[in-house]
Amino acid sequence: MSDQSEDYHYDRSMFFNELSQSIERNKLSTNVLFSNYLNDFKDIVQHNGLVHEEMNIVCQLLCTVNLSVQNFKRILLTLVPEEPSIPHDICEELIVWALSAYRQNSNDGTKAQCIFYWLLYVVEEKLTNMDVIDKYYKVLFHLCNYENVNQPVAGIIYCLTKSDDVQKWMITCCKNIIEGSKSEPHLNKLLNFFESPNSINNIRQKGLFDCNNTFCKELACGLRSVRKELMNIHPQFTHTQQLIEYERRSSDKLYSKIQFVDVNNKFEFPSTEELAKSFMKEGSSNNSLILLGNVSGWCKLLMNNDKELNLQHRFSNNLYHSLDQIFLSNEIVVKPLKKTKFLQEILEFQKFAHRGLTAVNMFIFQYIISWDGMENSRIIYELFEYLSFTSEEELKYRFLEKLYAIFITGDELIYRMVINSLTNLLCNLYFNSKKTRTNKNCTLFGEELREETEFEIVKCLTKYISHWCSICIYHYPQEEQLKHTVYTFFEKVSVLENLKPSIWPIWTIMPPSVFYNGLMSVNIYWLERLSKLMLRHIKVDTDRIQDLADNTLILRPLQLFDLYMADFYNALHAGELFEKREEGFIFKYLKEKEVEKDFKIVNLNICFQMEKHIALAPYLMNAMHTVEDPLDLLQTEAPNLHKLILTLNENLQNDDTENEISSINL
Repeated sequence: MSDQSEDYHYDRSMFFNELSQSIERNKLSTNVLFSNYLNDFKDIVQHNGLVHEEMNIVCQLLCTVNLSVQNFKRILLTLVPEEPSIPHDICEELIVWALSAYRQNSNDGTKAQCIFYWLLYVVEEKLTNMDVIDKYYKVLFHLCNYENVNQPVAGIIYCLTKSDDVQKWMITCCKNIIEGSKSEPHLNKLLNFFESPNSINNIRQKGLFDCNNTFCKELACGLRSVRKELMNIHPQFTHTQQLIEYERRSSDKLYSKIQFVDVNNKFEFPSTEELAKSFMKEGSSNNSLILLGNVSGWCKLLMNNDKELNLQHRFSNNLYHSLDQIFLSNEIVVKPLKKTKFLQEILEFQKFAHRGLTAVNMFIFQYIISWDGMENSRIIYELFEYLSFTSEEELKYRFLEKLYAIFITGDELIYRMVINSLTNLLCNLYFNSKKTRTNKNCTLFGEELREETEFEIVKCLTKYISHWCSICIYHYPQEEQLKHTVYTFFEKVSVLENLKPSIWPIWTIMPPSVFYNGLMSVNIYWLERLSKLMLRHIKVDTDRIQDLADNTLILRPLQLFDLYMADFYNALHAGELFEKREEGFIFKYLKEKEVEKDFKIVNLNICFQMEKHIALAPYLMNAMHTVEDPLDLLQTEAPNLHKLILTLNENLQNDDTENEISSINL
């Protein structure tokens, strides 16, 4: 029998057929001939690597079959390409599998570590499309915090990093990991690399993050042999001109294109101090706007407080005069695309600084007078979000009254853009009021305000937005996207008004037109979303305002909220919306004779009851024979609505009990 086995010719195609069958069976073949061939195959692929179809089979096997760690390593050692072009989908599939498995258990953690070592050598040799690997740059960086994979991951980050990738938080993260561990030499290497800007522009050293165990040595040998074999066949590939940059795309920016640099003709960049001196000299004042073009320029603007240089003041003057000449007086004729680019650079700088520039505030207050609401609308509305104001009067008379003319004459799209922009502006005003400016000498953003002034500005803006939301619902009661924008404002402001450390005496609730539009909506989604916000008011806001009940700013919303809840309960649950109209708001001043005359067909008591409500009707009809109590249906279809009704019912019973006790005592 043994003689027959030796005579039997077991070739490469049979080996991959058995691999495919193993994938279908979800179990690796135990054939002796297969195992023997697998042991020797890793030596074969170093000189005759896998074609794309074979690599796909190996990849599927690694990602789908539950292999032992030993067999996983044996299979992975065979994943060596015939040519230096591993399909990017194979690399991506292995990365995704490793990211999903590295924390599952010890075996999967070891397998993920092996994958990352394989990926390290692929990246070192540039054996695949580097754009695909680079998409996972930030995700991979955060894996440096996990001990079992941080060595190969640090090597991958080392190979992928470009000069504009390194940020301060990354350096801090590396230091924290090193301080929290006993020995992390590879992270020390990565940290030194991050802290040496000159080394980032140099060609990366191979083998710096290698592991000394046998498996990693064999894995590195196999993948590094690909280019060696290619160079033996094509000697021209050994030319000293090396590819040191590649075009890569991330989620939000396009990086520099491919460049070729002859490594035999190196040159030195000027030192940082020399560059700064030449750039910051007095003669550069007319060109200070070029600082808008990149992050380094933004940092120079924010951190340079030299009184002799006076860079911030000169920049602000140049910026305002440029905006005035291009957009207001039209003294300079600029193409529309360049105008848009200029505004976009200003916007990106303000996003970076998390504050609005005083020069831009002055420009906006002038520009909005003649603006049609649509030209460069996306950027202009985003610029609104970073405005700052010196007083309540400036907010009202220089901005809101001018914007109202655009708002009230606009369509549904204008309504949405204005409310969304003002909502984000309110968020920024809240956040900036809660934090102390780190650089008080910075003149770009104007003077810091007293807390009382900040409160008056926020209170005024909130009042205006709330009123404008009422106008939105009045004109477009059924526009879903507009209603979403309006609801988002009230949801966000509910969170903002409870921000610590200092909570201002203000409480914003929906105006009647918005609240009752939700209560009487034909879509259960709006009823559910309205209920969620009302529950938040009951749980969070009512506790906050108990100590402020004497404040007139709080008393009016508190009374209105009680009226809302009475109408909500009487309409949906009790079925007595009109009979108990004195408890609520919407029909409070209607007389019964007027209703009998104008609403003969409609019964106002039960038309919005759960059993009759048009938003709930489709669900009740579907569950007609399975659910007796509508509340049981709400528990699954609209849990917040269900919870709110139960909460109001419980509060009502508690009030009745307290009234009975007080009457007995009397």
